[in-house]
Amino acid sequence: MMTTLTLPNYLLHNPTLYECIFDHTFITSKSVLYKQGKLSVRIGMHMVILLLEGQKIVHLPKGDLLVDASEIIYTAQGNYFMTEIVGAQNRYQSILICFDDQFVLNFIQKYAISFDKKERSNPIAIVKKSPFLHSCVETINAFYTEKRDNTLSLIKLKTEELFLYSLWADQKGFLAFLKCIVETESSRIKYILESNTDVIQTPKDMGDLTRLNERLLRKEMARLYHMTPKKWLDHVRLQKAQLLLKNTDDSISQIATTCGYANVSWFITQFKKHYNATPFLYRQENLHQ
Repeated sequence: MMTTLTLPNYLLHNPTLYECIFDHTFITSKSVLYKQGKLSVRIGMHMVILLLEGQKIVHLPKGDLLVDASEIIYTAQGNYFMTEIVGAQNRYQSILICFDDQFVLNFIQKYAISFDKKERSNPIAIVKKSPFLHSCVETINAFYTEKRDNTLSLIKLKTEELFLYSLWADQKGFLAFLKCIVETESSRIKYILESNTDVIQTPKDMGDLTRLNERLLRKEMARLYHMTPKKWLDHVRLQKAQLLLKNTDDSISQIATTCGYANVSWFITQFKKHYNATPFLYRQENLHQ
């Protein structure tokens, strides 16, 4: 059964795998050794992924993305996806930079960035490396070779530079990513729920974690997701089940348990209602696509 890794927690708890430089709001890590095979990942802070070597496939609910060292990945907090290394000899090296809402809000204010209300937001942006972006990434990588007392401050400055170059290289795509963060930053509730989906089993658990009574929880869920607590929980579970069916060989029973369903029959019923196919048929049609 596949374990879900929550980032950046996993980075900080595994110093033999990742070399981390951090404070309480900003974390940067470089892979020293990399766990091979498919990984199930939940993003607990906003993140930029800088591939230095190799390729990876990112399995998302709406499709797969093949990303290599010529691209930069931005992903907002709360995303859940699966990844795997591809290519010759599984050679892979990357730097992950995690940052909070305030880092983004300060950047937006500092450079007077505005948004078009008509444009949609997007929790993921993939930007092709221009020569400027490539140089910026190489400089960040060099900071790991010779660390100084102010290394973290320098990486923060370089991350701002990454943002500016990304805005230049793909203004529409990167603005959509920033807008996603701005639209959701106001809610502590959103962060708590999306960081704990693996332990939430019932709407009562949601209320206990957020310290909201039933009425206030329903009101907040309607504001954030336009759903009731139960519908949101079902949506998160089924989204995870969809990824596991497509990208693992776990049994239907194992997936039901992993996604928080005590009854396999009920899981099958709910899945069919949402995807118009039983889990078995869905897997047959979509496995490893």
